[in-house]
Amino acid sequence: MPEPGRVVLAAKIAPQRSTQYAALASALATPELRLSPLGPAIAAVRPVALAGQAYLLLELACPPESAALNALWQMGATSEFFWYHERIGEAQGPFLQPIEAAWAPELPPELAEARRYRGKTNELFSRVLVNLARWAHRGDPRVLLDPLMGGGTLLFIALTLGLDALGIEHNRQDVESTDAFLRGFLTEARIRVQRREERAQGARRITFSIRPAPGAPLRTAVLVHGDATEAPRLLANLSRTLRPDLIAGDLPYGIQHRGQLEPLLAAALPAWHAVAHEDAVLALAWDATHVPRPAMLEMVEAGGRWSALHGGAWEELAHPVDRVIKRRDVIVARRLP
Repeated sequence: MPEPGRVVLAAKIAPQRSTQYAALASALATPELRLSPLGPAIAAVRPVALAGQAYLLLELACPPESAALNALWQMGATSEFFWYHERIGEAQGPFLQPIEAAWAPELPPELAEARRYRGKTNELFSRVLVNLARWAHRGDPRVLLDPLMGGGTLLFIALTLGLDALGIEHNRQDVESTDAFLRGFLTEARIRVQRREERAQGARRITFSIRPAPGAPLRTAVLVHGDATEAPRLLANLSRTLRPDLIAGDLPYGIQHRGQLEPLLAAALPAWHAVAHEDAVLALAWDATHVPRPAMLEMVEAGGRWSALHGGAWEELAHPVDRVIKRRDVIVARRLP
């Protein structure tokens, strides 16, 4: 029971259609909240069921600032938020008082949710991954790069959160289908967009200039066909305003052991370091069923270009995915000079 006078917030675990994704949401909800702008105010977390729905009760040590409350509506693993009251006057509760949303996505959330394709990373997890990168950044990040773009889910999440988004993908068909989907979605949603295709440094690049609403800031999405390890060449001559503050990616799941992953990271991490802003943050997910966290930490920090965040909720991001990927984990690191 919270102490008298303490503020308690109830966060609803994001409902999922399958038990598989419900387990994912439950595993990530607490660390995502603790690592968010609300985190410093959280004194204790307690899971509870209310009317058959899973919630987390967050006992707050101090009233949250407005920026922390705004971050609630950007969460991936939790979806609705209430002030929690054990009783009101003589009436015994519990009672839930809705918290009004003070933030809205720049583009429709359906941009990340509507498209279905084989190998798609769950959009709930994609949002958590982007959030972890954003909240680890010491400043105000503006641009996200996914060097392993696939079908573009991380890019679409970034755009809804008000970031510019760059994606690199070696599979030409994935680039073309993502291009077609984004064009079709924006047109159907009557969102103003200009599309430009070019060849630069031997790479095919497609640039979308998106106006989410009249008077809103212009957002940019760039799709690039090429290899993630060649990021400096593929992104050459882009505007300096598109230099990535955040790099986020879901590493290939076909990798079964360190011997396959190490050469990829040895080639890719220096390339990503070269294109990133000085204070950039890296967030990578991988199949930890076969590659344990200590081995991944060692590979990411090799060469002295990235420094992983340790301790507390940064060590609590492992979660189940399915029968094949029994354990996925996330590492977040800051760029070193």
